[in-house]
Amino acid sequence: MKQVATRFLAGALAACTLLGSGCAASYTPIMPERIVQSQPVAGQGALGMAYQFDALQARGRNKKYAKKERKQGYHVVALRVTNNTPTEINFSRDAALYYGDRPIVPVAGEIAGRDMKQGVAIYLLYLLLNFNVGGTTTTNPYTGQMTTTGGTFLPTGPFIAGGNILGASLANKNFREDLSRLDLTNRNIRPGETVYGVVCLRETSVAPLRLELRTVASTSPAPAQQPSPTGMPLPPATSPVRN
Repeated sequence: MKQVATRFLAGALAACTLLGSGCAASYTPIMPERIVQSQPVAGQGALGMAYQFDALQARGRNKKYAKKERKQGYHVVALRVTNNTPTEINFSRDAALYYGDRPIVPVAGEIAGRDMKQGVAIYLLYLLLNFNVGGTTTTNPYTGQMTTTGGTFLPTGPFIAGGNILGASLANKNFREDLSRLDLTNRNIRPGETVYGVVCLRETSVAPLRLELRTVASTSPAPAQQPSPTGMPLPPATSPVRN
């Protein structure tokens, strides 16, 4: 009787846990060119940009990853960026992304993909969901212990667990690769080119975004020094003054 109760409790616990987590979810590519196609351009200067928050939620089959996005404090933003300058620019080196009134550094897609992956080990609980079909159950009148003889044992748990583990692992791999492929943090943009991608922001709130070119320090040479009226060269500007 004790063994039967233990098996029942283990199965109930596994069922309740798995009902909360559900089966492994697949991953649908984000495709930012479709998400931001109708969004207004934020700025028409050197860099034109259109964006859309909640890029994962825009793809209906990514509900589990969108849930992880909120839980981990991320925002996956789809972007369209146009380089209106006559020179090639690098998104991180030459441009500054502002989140409201402050600059922000996006998280690399590979790192964000690991942070927002769906759980895999949870599906090992399916190993407990096996079935025994048929058989005869007898109860010992003295001890109350129940014994089942005969019947066919169906080891369904390993197959269900294995399928979900493989499915979740493949979906996580596709998710990381998609975020890495679309990551704009180190993207070079040619003059006049329009690119589509995503940035992963570690922010819990939503604020307006804008993209600006970084200020480039002047590299022009300093003017040559003129000789003094006495014909002696003037001391350097950084020379200390002696009393």
